[in-house]
Amino acid sequence: MKSFAAAWLTSGARLQFRRGSAELGRRIRRMPHELIYFHRADDPYSQLMVQVLPDLAARFDVTIRPLVVERLPANMYPDPQRFEAYSILDAARLARLYGLGFPSSATVPDRLAVGMANRHLAKLQDDPNFFSVAEEVGAALWQQDIKAVRTLCVAADIDEKILQDNEGLLRTLGHYASGNVFYGGEFYPGLDRLDHLERRLNRLSLGDSEVHFELTRLWRYDLENLDRSVSGRTLELYFSVRSPYSYLGLHHAADLAAATGLRLKLRPVMPMVMRGLKVPPAKAGYILHDTAREARLENLPFGRIVDPLGHATKRAMALGFRLAEDGEDLAFFKAFTRAAFAEGIDGATDGGLSRVLERAGISPSKLSGAMSADIWGPLAEKNRQMMLMSGSWGVPTFRIGNETLWGQDRMWAIVDALRQH
Repeated sequence: MKSFAAAWLTSGARLQFRRGSAELGRRIRRMPHELIYFHRADDPYSQLMVQVLPDLAARFDVTIRPLVVERLPANMYPDPQRFEAYSILDAARLARLYGLGFPSSATVPDRLAVGMANRHLAKLQDDPNFFSVAEEVGAALWQQDIKAVRTLCVAADIDEKILQDNEGLLRTLGHYASGNVFYGGEFYPGLDRLDHLERRLNRLSLGDSEVHFELTRLWRYDLENLDRSVSGRTLELYFSVRSPYSYLGLHHAADLAAATGLRLKLRPVMPMVMRGLKVPPAKAGYILHDTAREARLENLPFGRIVDPLGHATKRAMALGFRLAEDGEDLAFFKAFTRAAFAEGIDGATDGGLSRVLERAGISPSKLSGAMSADIWGPLAEKNRQMMLMSGSWGVPTFRIGNETLWGQDRMWAIVDALRQH
């Protein structure tokens, strides 16, 4: 019953109902189509967003209300330092992809300058020139040009309550990250999700019927241009069988390997919750919604979920590590994650695991050959330590050569790394 309830909660029908209700409420209140954008000066993704949102406003019959935030919940990221360092590198990659300005040599900006920038921009929230000013201030900030930041940011005597109210609104609406657009009950964080917003606005006949922010999804079209030498190279994938994003990433990586001849090396790790870390409800709720949204666009089934937390995960790890010895781990983990996130199959039972093995084309008799915990446990921990040493903190993480890439939506960057090397 829980899997059917999850299927409804993540269904396209429910999403369309929620969107329809939001639109009806807007019409009743006779409100304009307003996007709320949450900006933070030291967020590299925000620096990209202020460069593209004016164009979005010009293409669509919408208004954008910027709100500046500064203090975000620290418990949303298990390793804030690694996330901060990675996000700077990732923003530089995205900037190159979309032809935006962001220094490739950027480092964590000066904290005092950040505070000055946030307060100056908070004072300009209602200024029609907010985005151009935010871009200029951000450019100076990311170039470590403290003198320019001081020149641009006049003494901002603002009530700190402005920032606190903006941060409170972000939490109340149901999210935790900056560089984020909210419209009609949904969040669209960063460039990676603006194509969902474009499609939604186009269905409301508010725009030019075009989608400009889908470059990260076009990686499959680049595969035919890859040099044959990529065949035989190794792509490492650190993943968790309990992570819905890992489910998507695993299937994308399998498609990439099949199309290019890449060798896919799977490195399973234990879920963070089973390592004593917590996932705040706001984050868990957004991940579920976002995975469903991404899966629909990528034509992957999703929704009939039986959470593999606990015994099911341990059994999957015990069996998966053993099957890796016979080269059958990819087929198994693909089938297991699909069963857990799309088919409502309980991997904690012998019957459920037998069905998974059959769907993977593996004899159910191998169920009896699962590896003992004292063997697979250290292997899983070794994988986690390797992931941390690579500069990442969570799953899914990809490693190709010296490049570390986080997220199921970074296949384009993997293809780019293959092309570069």
